Amino acid sequence: MKPARLSTVALTCVFVFALAACSGEETPTTAAPSASATTAAPSASSSTAAGDPTAADPTAAADPTADKKLCTAAKKIADETKAEVVKAATSGGDPNPALKKAYTEMATGLAKATAGSPASEVATALAAFGVAAGRVATAPDMEAAADRPEFQKTSAMANTACKKAGVDINF
Repeated sequence: MKPARLSTVALTCVFVFALAACSGEETPTTAAPSASATTAAPSASSSTAAGDPTAADPTAAADPTADKKLCTAAKKIADETKAEVVKAATSGGDPNPALKKAYTEMATGLAKATAGSPASEVATALAAFGVAAGRVATAPDMEAAADRPEFQKTSAMANTACKKAGVDINF
């Protein structure tokens, strides 16, 4: 294997692991969440739909069944996008278009999954992660964007919330 190909495959694997560790994307119809998480009134579904998922009260009206369903949907989105990135990485081509597509699909998929869902820690965390993933997808340097604290924090929030719901998503 040529050194250039080996380094491309190695970098792709790094991107896949980064995607697995902290994937998510921004929906095109929502505003970016604020850097500091604030809490709002329990009408969190309207706050989440408005694009500020960190403003929702994560403990309001938590439904374990709905949370598990959301996390299962998020896991499916993550698994599908990871498979596409791995396929692109192992083909020897440029993995960046696949990574951009994966982050975009994570953002849109999580936005759809959390839209209209009851306010909960899971819905808030997944929505925030989706917004952050969207920012990574549109960033000129996706690797640097994925290393930013906001992306890492929202990834950890989503992982923790879904783990509490009984689903290991491993963003």
